[in-house]
Amino acid sequence: MKIKSIEVVNVNLPAREYSVPPRRPSWNDTDEVANPMSWYPHVKRHRSMWIDTGWGQVFVKVTLEDGAWGLGSTMHGRPAAVIIEDHLAPNLVGQDGFAIERLSDMMFRLTKYYGSTGLASYAISAVDLALWDAKGKALGQPVYSLIGGKVKDRIYCYSTGNDIDWYQELGFTAHKLACAYGPADGLDGLKKKRRKHGPRPRSCRRRLRDHARLLDGAGCRLHGAAGRGHAPLAREVD
Repeated sequence: MKIKSIEVVNVNLPAREYSVPPRRPSWNDTDEVANPMSWYPHVKRHRSMWIDTGWGQVFVKVTLEDGAWGLGSTMHGRPAAVIIEDHLAPNLVGQDGFAIERLSDMMFRLTKYYGSTGLASYAISAVDLALWDAKGKALGQPVYSLIGGKVKDRIYCYSTGNDIDWYQELGFTAHKLACAYGPADGLDGLKKKRRKHGPRPRSCRRRLRDHARLLDGAGCRLHGAAGRGHAPLAREVD
């Protein structure tokens, strides 16, 4: 089944409706979280000080020759859209839309000259998702059946953040705490983290159901001494 067209499209998403209204601002709006720019004090306080590019999402529509179509999306709108429209689409249209592994390899190799990681990987991801969606519709099968079949009947989910009481009301039974300190803070940051988070797991435990799990989000990779320093806190958490 050949690919007829690959287009970047606008999608009007429905307004998000909350079933349970928040009683206070989200931790995501107020708490410091370790991130790649934590090394720079002028933006360390919060991710919102540097992370927003204004590019938004980009949606991709892949249409097959029989009319079946699929939709994919990713971040970094305009830059990703340029890669899709100017380079990926012209090289993929006319190819077998069911040969997704081959198409994925083509996209990886097509983008080698300007870097297959970074923005190119986001563009590739959007097209890849749309291809699987189109194939599933054309064959009348859910995508999970096309990639090996269902593995589990249920998936274990956890919340991320520090609003434990609210998460429990929503039915979560596992909670990952946000981490304010990372490699940029050095070993002293791990000590601060233990002072900040150390009592928190114990206080959270008193409020959690017996069967609930409590996790700690490192927010980064921890190597060597930093990883070893993190181990005692991990034992305190779960």
